[in-house]
Amino acid sequence: MSNFTLLTSREYLKDVTSEIRKAQKRVHSLTLIITQDSETKGLVKAIKKAAKRGIATNIVIDAFTYSELGGAFSPRKKQATPSRATTNMLLDFANVGAKTYVLNNGVKLNPFSGVTHIKWFVIDDIVYCFGGTNLYKKGIQSTDYMFKVRDKKLADTLVHEQEKIVACDKNKTEYAGLRIKFPFGDLLIDSGKKNDSFIYKRACELAAQSKEVLFVSQYCPTGKLVNYLKNTPSKIYFNPPKIAADINGKLLIKSSMLRTNLKTIYKKDTYIHAKFIIFTLKDDTKIAITGSHNFAYSGVKLGTKEVALETADEKIVAQLETFHKKYVA
Repeated sequence: MSNFTLLTSREYLKDVTSEIRKAQKRVHSLTLIITQDSETKGLVKAIKKAAKRGIATNIVIDAFTYSELGGAFSPRKKQATPSRATTNMLLDFANVGAKTYVLNNGVKLNPFSGVTHIKWFVIDDIVYCFGGTNLYKKGIQSTDYMFKVRDKKLADTLVHEQEKIVACDKNKTEYAGLRIKFPFGDLLIDSGKKNDSFIYKRACELAAQSKEVLFVSQYCPTGKLVNYLKNTPSKIYFNPPKIAADINGKLLIKSSMLRTNLKTIYKKDTYIHAKFIIFTLKDDTKIAITGSHNFAYSGVKLGTKEVALETADEKIVAQLETFHKKYVA
């Protein structure tokens, strides 16, 4: 079995900060949101010190950070105080030798289209990935996790894909996405092309073969996947509208519930930001998809880059089941 370890958001923040302080050769991050605030100041300080030490440091975020921090449709979103903190953080990184880049930084009518929703950190040969944690106060305080694993091939692969994603963004060309097998499962990276998702397609295929499904996500599922979930004994957990993070989230969840006629069985007060499905097949094999994908088809239609792991590794699946029992059920 694999050496994957599931870390809650707060454990992840503490652990990734510690590993950055010990980094010997590289610190690479591709994350929807990373900013400097009361929760992340230690992480930001560690990144700056690594760059000062001459460690190859590459920090990439998506411009959606400014929508999240400054208001999705605000014309002055980048001037909001939290947004300015992010811009200043990136400038500070660059001033000490780090490479930084903001994806999708042009003018868009719809700030939710073409987003890079991926989250990963690579420190030397250590990878943090296949969860949903964004590195800011709200992200750390949500119910979420990341997996940690030491695997040189996976680390090299993610660094290479990060470079490709940045190059495609700079050159205004399409990123192809990736599906590649590892001993512990399949790495899936969605291209970000509209209506194109390896991850969503596999979720539908596996749900169609399942006798039972455990679904956990930030949002109500939509699209073809809903039909398979309705035809299978399924436990479905997502945030009820009343605890959604903002008005856009409330409206999205309410409208999705009305369209699909699905209800959530989530009863806790903490906002879910975790995203995974465990499929129990007819032969009792359990397969999980875990990562950044919310399994709402709206994101697929809008063209969203995502990352996930599809795995039958018993240790990984068991950790997801434990997380569900402890933090979600």
